[in-house]
Amino acid sequence: MRASVRSLLCAVLLLPATGSATPAFTLHSCFENSDSYPWLLQSGEGIVQYHLKLVAERLGIEILMTPLPWKRCLSLVSSGQMDAAFKMSYSAERASKIGSYPMRGDKPDPDKRLLIESYSLYQLKGGKSQWDGTTLRVKGIVAAQSGFSIVEFLQGAGVEVDDSSRDPLIILKKLVMDRATATALQTEVADSLLAAHPDLQGQIERLAPVLVEKPYYLVFSHAFRQSHPHESQQVWDAIEAVRNSPAYQHYVATFRQTHRVGDQG
Repeated sequence: MRASVRSLLCAVLLLPATGSATPAFTLHSCFENSDSYPWLLQSGEGIVQYHLKLVAERLGIEILMTPLPWKRCLSLVSSGQMDAAFKMSYSAERASKIGSYPMRGDKPDPDKRLLIESYSLYQLKGGKSQWDGTTLRVKGIVAAQSGFSIVEFLQGAGVEVDDSSRDPLIILKKLVMDRATATALQTEVADSLLAAHPDLQGQIERLAPVLVEKPYYLVFSHAFRQSHPHESQQVWDAIEAVRNSPAYQHYVATFRQTHRVGDQG
């Protein structure tokens, strides 16, 4: 499928199940314009995209989802030109500068998450990098995706980071090209890419335990949250309810059986 057609499919209007009925409100949202398997796909079939479709139907609203370069998406949410962005992990800086998270006290509420995702460290088989859950030991460069929260984690661990690419396949290939000693990627994305590329899978291993595991959210612009507090809470509550619903869980189970990251081309 051509990229332009994919973009049209992804900039979809998720209409309420009532069809011609006037929606309660319209939510203008954005997400990164590249696949993040299995959650966001340019084909429009990702698990998070289906999740939000069910949220729209449940609330009788419409959700306009626009794929954008991630930094552009965050900039538009920060300035209030876009109502919401997804999927976003929490940081105090993002909560201050970009948008509003669902909170429980002074921490984000994990019950309102879209998903939980982990990052893992990968190296060539037999490599010397070490991670015991507390201390990271890498002699050389760790490649990671630019703009992703794992970069800050790695820098805090005192390692040298190459974040010149956002493409996870390119980042994995840096290992076999001797351009990085290790890579830090979202576990499910990297594992699926390796399964789709046996030549890489035969050379690369994942270290345990995971580097970090965290929930990801739909985040409202501060402007939208302040002007629509009730509607914002409705969406977060519906995200939780839908995630626990049989329809959502059936879609996730079926998706994982029928899709691989390499099938999206």
